[in-house]
Amino acid sequence: MSSENKKKPRVLVYGMSDNPGGIETYLLNLVRQSQNQEISWDFVTDFPEIAYKGELKEAGCRIFYIPAKSKGLLKQWSAFAAILRKHPEYKTVYFNILNAGTALTMAVPWICRRKIVVHSHNGSADSTRLHSLCMPFLVHMAKEFAACSVQAGEFMFGKKIMEKKQVLLVPNAIDSAKYDYNPQIRSKMRSLLDVEENFVLCHVGRIVYQKNPKGLIDIFEKCFREDNKCVLLWAGTGDMEEEAKAYVKEKGLEEHVRFLGVRNDINEIMQASDAFLLPSIYEGLPIVAVEAQAAGLPCFLSETISQETKIINSLVKFLPLDELETWKEEIFQIRETERVSRKKEIIDAGYDLNHQQGNLEKLLKKIL
Repeated sequence: MSSENKKKPRVLVYGMSDNPGGIETYLLNLVRQSQNQEISWDFVTDFPEIAYKGELKEAGCRIFYIPAKSKGLLKQWSAFAAILRKHPEYKTVYFNILNAGTALTMAVPWICRRKIVVHSHNGSADSTRLHSLCMPFLVHMAKEFAACSVQAGEFMFGKKIMEKKQVLLVPNAIDSAKYDYNPQIRSKMRSLLDVEENFVLCHVGRIVYQKNPKGLIDIFEKCFREDNKCVLLWAGTGDMEEEAKAYVKEKGLEEHVRFLGVRNDINEIMQASDAFLLPSIYEGLPIVAVEAQAAGLPCFLSETISQETKIINSLVKFLPLDELETWKEEIFQIRETERVSRKKEIIDAGYDLNHQQGNLEKLLKKIL
């Protein structure tokens, strides 16, 4: 590591898991964007491994591991406190989180008198009771606040803090050029995936309760019973994966639902697809929906997802989760839609990584 890099202020970041999901992608992009900035990012995780580890290490990031809360809160606190004692250079700990239960982990840097910046990436939680109990403590400990959407900010910090305009809204920006519609890539991928003759529905996300995997299967089944040329490409893994596969088998759809696992070619899978489905129980402002719009895909999202997710009006429909027939009808209406580049619209809406300098500077001011 260069001596110049050592002189930069170092910030410790919490929020990376072993799954390359929305928060992980946001943080990787933040590291990429900051290469020419006077800041260095390091990571602390309570997962056994970390997504994008290779690229993060190449960028000069340090990675620290602490026990998960499930292994014992005192063990986690002790390990986290030891890191902070050993590294007084970490004046700020930047928490990227899904719910206020993380306040239990946040207590350590607060007691160690570090500045705490909290960035909300979700609009609800599986356990709203724990979230509600912890929220006042989180708000008390945090010095600065950020969120990916108004909904995510209100959920994590409450309307009072949002009304005081204390929360910086940071759009989940992407590299729009990477997702821009490309007929050649579409043709190549449809051939590789053997879906050239199919109507291809696509879903990208962890296979967990929040993402509503059984609801997704129900929607796909409705479409498949109407047209047996339908195929579902499903990228992701999670703790409900076996349950989802059993549900697919129960419905006799094993040949038509493709579980792709964790992929590093999501942009190309989106090129091969005809529609994107995200019937989540809740979200903040999902990066994957921004990516799908950048790829020119018609997007069908549950009504529970923040309206701020609609960047390109003509591509996004919000639908009620309990109306499967409506999902089917709306999905089939786009079958003849012409696919075109949406790059300019993504840039104009402020969601392109290469046009985020202003937001990055505002965020760094809060962190430093």
